[in-house]
Amino acid sequence: MIETSKVLIGNKLVDFDVQIGAYNGTESSSFKEIMYDELKRQDLEKMRNYDTVTTRIAGGTMSQLERNSFEAQALCSDSKKSTLSIELKEQFKKYKEDQLLSNPGGDHFNLDKDTDAIDYNNDQSKFSVRVGKDLKDAGENFINIFKDLGPGATFKYVDKDGCIQEGKKVGFGGTLVNFLKDMASGVTLGKYPLVGENPPENALEAAKHFFKKIFVDAILRGMVVGMPRSAIHVGENVVFTCINLAEIVPDATIGNYKAGRETVTEVFDDTQVLVDFVTDIIPTAEAGSRTRAFTFEKGLRGLPIINNITTPEQGAKEENWKYVRNTPLRKVVESMATLIPVRI
Repeated sequence: MIETSKVLIGNKLVDFDVQIGAYNGTESSSFKEIMYDELKRQDLEKMRNYDTVTTRIAGGTMSQLERNSFEAQALCSDSKKSTLSIELKEQFKKYKEDQLLSNPGGDHFNLDKDTDAIDYNNDQSKFSVRVGKDLKDAGENFINIFKDLGPGATFKYVDKDGCIQEGKKVGFGGTLVNFLKDMASGVTLGKYPLVGENPPENALEAAKHFFKKIFVDAILRGMVVGMPRSAIHVGENVVFTCINLAEIVPDATIGNYKAGRETVTEVFDDTQVLVDFVTDIIPTAEAGSRTRAFTFEKGLRGLPIINNITTPEQGAKEENWKYVRNTPLRKVVESMATLIPVRI
C-alpha cells in the first residue's frame, strides 16, 4: 500500500494595516488598494521565480509521494550509469576474448586441444612458464603461416552456450580447391554437386545453379573475397609471431615482479587485439564482410551495416557472425571503422 499525504497550500492573502502620515490603512482607500495589489504581485512573482524542488520541500508544498519519487529517480539515474558502465566493460571483455581466441598469444588463454580454457588466475610467477608461453605462441603463429598458405589454420571461438569450440580458416590452397569445385559444379549444371548440395531438378534450377556456382561462389566468394582474406591471415600470423617474440624480453626482465607481469600482459594482449581489429576491418576481412553483407530477404533491415546491427549477438547461422559474439560494442566499433575510406 502506498500512503500519500495531502498538501494544503494557503493562498489566503493577509490584510495589511498601512499607515502613512494621517492615512489609516484599515479604511478602504485607493492608496490601500494600490499597495495591496503591489504586494500581491510581488508575492506571486517571488513564487514563480523560486518554485524549485528545494523551495517546495522547504515550504511544505511537496507531498511525501513526490519526495519519494524524486529520490527514486535520482538513485535510479545513478544505478543506470553504473549498470551501463558494467555492461560496457563486459562487452569489451567479450570482444577482447574473441580476438585473442582467433590466434595464439593471450597470456591467459591455454588453447590446447585437451585443455581449452581462459584462466585469468593462472600463475605466471615462474620464469619458465612466462617465457615458455611466449615461445609456444610464437611457434604456433609461425606454423599457421604455412597452414594459411595451404588448407587453412584452425582457431578457437565461444559458442552460444559459452563453450570454447574449434573452427577452421580457409587458406590459399583451400580457396583454390573450392574455386575449382564450384566451377566444376556450375559448368556441369549440378551433375557433380558438392557435399551437402542437392542437384537441380529442372532446367530453371539448373540455370540458377550455374550462375550461383560460377559468379557468386567461385568468382565472388572464392577469388574476390577468399584470396585476399587468405593473404590477410598470413600477414596476421607474421605480425603475431613477431609480437610473441618481442614479449620474451620484458617477460624475462620486469616480468619477475607482479606489477611488471600485469603490465606486460596488458600491453601485449591489447597490442594483439589492436592488430587483429585493424586487419579485421579491411573490406574483404571478417569485420568488413559483416558490415558490408546484405540480404534481400530482410528488406530494409538487410541493407549493409543495418544487417550487421540487427543481427543478434549469438545464434546466427551465417558464417560471418557464427564465430563472434556480435555485441553492441562490436557492432558500433566495426561499423564506424568500415565507414572510414581506406586506400590500399
